[in-house]
Amino acid sequence: MKLEEFDLGYVQDLIGYKFKNPRLLQQAFTRRSFAQENSEFADNEILEFYGDVALNLYVSSEMSKLFGRVESGQYVSEKQEGELSEIRSKSVNKNRLSHCISVLGLEKFLKLGSTDIMNKVWENDSVKEDLFEAIVGAVAIDSEWNSSDIKNVCENLFSVSGFEANYVALLEEECKKRGWHLPRIMKELPLQMCFGNSCDGLSLMNRQTVNCSSSIQKRLFLQIPNISSIYSDFNLDIESKNALSVIQSAKELYEWILRRDKIQKNIVAIDENLAANQLHELWQKGLIKEPVYDFSESHDKDGNSIWNCKCKLAEAKIPFEAMNASKKKAKQLVAAEALLFLVGKEIKLDMTKEEK
Repeated sequence: MKLEEFDLGYVQDLIGYKFKNPRLLQQAFTRRSFAQENSEFADNEILEFYGDVALNLYVSSEMSKLFGRVESGQYVSEKQEGELSEIRSKSVNKNRLSHCISVLGLEKFLKLGSTDIMNKVWENDSVKEDLFEAIVGAVAIDSEWNSSDIKNVCENLFSVSGFEANYVALLEEECKKRGWHLPRIMKELPLQMCFGNSCDGLSLMNRQTVNCSSSIQKRLFLQIPNISSIYSDFNLDIESKNALSVIQSAKELYEWILRRDKIQKNIVAIDENLAANQLHELWQKGLIKEPVYDFSESHDKDGNSIWNCKCKLAEAKIPFEAMNASKKKAKQLVAAEALLFLVGKEIKLDMTKEEK
């Protein structure tokens, strides 16, 4: 893993908390070895202590709601003291804390001294556990122990515990391997603006502040800029779950890229007269979710039928649409458009076969 320069804006966005004193967050990432070599920096060890306290406070608070209630003015618990201690211990154990940091890739921002770098301490679970606690400790100090802020950050960091890998890193490496642009988080603006130059992107590797000249919605999408058919919608909650949104979106994109490779192997050429069959076969093989067709009929000035067919794919942001005098032909045309999207590259339509 390559260590990166500390990115204040990205880390704040990811954990869901904006610091009044940003140096506290920077301190959370500063190891003692770095502080010893750079006297202007304080290490994160005291923040780890307070983070441990804040974590236990958060977990205990949640457990008190989950396992007990007040009856007749007294607190009644479904669990005994020993059981509660064991549950709390498992909730904040080293493996869980370090895993969350690994999934988020936050260890790459650690400020390390020469000895730590030589020993690759960022791979150590204890170091990642300490980082988790230091981040929470920094939030506790900065927020003056505001329970709502501590809760939001803890929930945000823990939200990724179910993921088995850092999908942001996997996605970026896959893009590099294929010679693609790095994925960007794009702000979803009104349609007419997104076709112009007013919507900037945010690379996951080179993150900068995004400025858009329109009111920003909380719904964003992740896209690989030069591969138009690869993107993923996700909701960005300003207060919490930012981490979950980004990791889930990156996971979907990464898995879609690998699935798209298999689709390309199955669709060598698109037969415009049998496109619906080809699309159906992709669904039967489990490569896509089942396409949904919707037909509507209108008439031209001479009273002739005109069929409009829409094809909705779970993998696409908007439905595909085609019109034809023949209902069957309209379906084949819209299926061909859907296939072009799924294949994700310009391939020649096979027009040699006559429609049956």
